[in-house]
Amino acid sequence: MNRFASFGFRYAAIRKPVVDADKQDYVRTTLFIAPFTAVIPSNDQYHLSQLLIPIDDENTYFYWIAWSEDPEKGIGQDAWRKFCGAEVGKDVEPVTFKKVRNYENNYLQDRDAMKAGDFTGIYGIPCQDMAMWESMGKIADRSEDNLGTSDKAIFTFRTQMYRAAQAVANGEPAIGAGDDVLPQSKLISFQGMVPKGEDWKERNISDEERAQRAGATSKSREPAE
Repeated sequence: MNRFASFGFRYAAIRKPVVDADKQDYVRTTLFIAPFTAVIPSNDQYHLSQLLIPIDDENTYFYWIAWSEDPEKGIGQDAWRKFCGAEVGKDVEPVTFKKVRNYENNYLQDRDAMKAGDFTGIYGIPCQDMAMWESMGKIADRSEDNLGTSDKAIFTFRTQMYRAAQAVANGEPAIGAGDDVLPQSKLISFQGMVPKGEDWKERNISDEERAQRAGATSKSREPAE
């Protein structure tokens, strides 16, 4: 399920829960906040964001950030780097921060670990993600993609980005840069159980975004002059 937004894009994975599947759905929403931020579902200790900042047409800076407003929760930087497989001097170079696990060495994939039950054999969630991105090549020919129903968020997002680029080329504001900018601190993802019939798009929505939606709806209903 997908929804365009003034800040970018929101989509949801709606899954069948183990308990009371006839009464509720398990929903996980992710936000893309233009121009380069993804807010993925939080856990019970901290929120999570990925920042993918273009360097040029073929290279990207990658930041993965965890934070919490609660001083009793969150995670320290050293513990976060260890969890991510991004410890300086061990997993990434201390000056350039280039990762030790890379395409050239097959991301140090551990086949023995895979035989023992590890799904990827690649240490660290960020490195697993990057292995998928980089193995497609620097520029992927999307005309060869064979997308299915479960890929709706992918082709919907690509269509939005294509039209957004066309709009900027025509002198229109970029996504999130017009008069209807929402405070990014008010944008958050969601994961949890949602009763059947309840709209997941209303979960973790700020008052500012709700007011913006209402304004857009009112404008759309005004008769043309």
